[in-house]
Amino acid sequence: MRTTPLRAAGVLAVAALALVGCAQSPAGGGGAGGGAAAAGGPCERTVQNDFALPGEKPAAAKANFKVAMVRQSGVGDYFEQWGNGAATQIKAAGGSIDVYDARGDNAKQVAQFNDAITSKPDVIIVDHGLADSVNPKIDEAISKGIPVVVYDVNISNCKAMYISQDDASIAGKILDYLKQDSPSGGKIAYVNVSGIAPLDSRDAVYQQFLKANPSFTQSAHFGKYSESVAADTATEGAAALKAAPTTTLSFAAYDELAKGTLIALRQDNMADKVKVYGVDISTADIQLMTEPGSPWRATAATDPANVGAIVARAAIGAGAGVAMPQKLTIPAALITQDMLRERKVTNMDDLRAALPDLNTPNILGATWIPKIQPGS
Repeated sequence: MRTTPLRAAGVLAVAALALVGCAQSPAGGGGAGGGAAAAGGPCERTVQNDFALPGEKPAAAKANFKVAMVRQSGVGDYFEQWGNGAATQIKAAGGSIDVYDARGDNAKQVAQFNDAITSKPDVIIVDHGLADSVNPKIDEAISKGIPVVVYDVNISNCKAMYISQDDASIAGKILDYLKQDSPSGGKIAYVNVSGIAPLDSRDAVYQQFLKANPSFTQSAHFGKYSESVAADTATEGAAALKAAPTTTLSFAAYDELAKGTLIALRQDNMADKVKVYGVDISTADIQLMTEPGSPWRATAATDPANVGAIVARAAIGAGAGVAMPQKLTIPAALITQDMLRERKVTNMDDLRAALPDLNTPNILGATWIPKIQPGS
């Protein structure tokens, strides 16, 4: 499903779930090295971004392997492209994929996870979701010998591989650009929610940024996590920004929060006074950044289709019995409004052509896994 871009008086109600987190490593068939801790117990996680799949196809690899994807997606092309990237990679490698998408219903996700386990796949991918809901089901799957690869859920099982964006680097990139864009400092409206692991990681970088750069101060703090993040954040933001009329900058910790900020600024007639800096990218985001008068100056992001493909390759390896790493992080790129306009980028395909480094086939690449062009 694709979204249409926000216009000046438009109301953007976007149900995008950014339930994100940190985790670990499968054991046994598809287990990770160092996964000695008990399921559900705490463990020290080691990032292994230099991990490589074996050069030869593992003997345990099946010709027609089966993947179950248990996910919480939302409205917008980010989730569509992520899912397409994963599905394309799995099918290119000869596998099949069954998708269980709860779309914001946590109880439904638990029920669907039960269905996924019952289907006895070779591997399960968990893409977003509430940790409290999925942790017990991850434990159950692993106890039944099904390896699990998790993207952006704050899980506790040390035998599930965890993949995420490099959240500290993401926040650092965008805040460095914010400082470069306003070298004299400014008053920042901070848009974030707490209790979601990667957003908490970005918050830690932001708090350190304020301490290291006293010419930047926080003028407002808002952000709403709900099924309609952008619309609900806009409601909070309109009130918060009205009470902080001297605000000159805004840092939003992911793109749905940035969208809500744009709505709020326009409602308060402040769009020409406040520069917005965000995280994540999609075709809808590109259109918002490049439309006339947009205050959205830059974002730090990965290509969602490429991320989906990386997670799929991890699942292919885990399902083939490879001892996968405990944790892997995916680097992000800085994407500026100026670059998008100069190169006439209007959608994700244009962006991939403009920034080919967004495609990282060598991350968990192997000769026995066909290369794909994410997003094609």
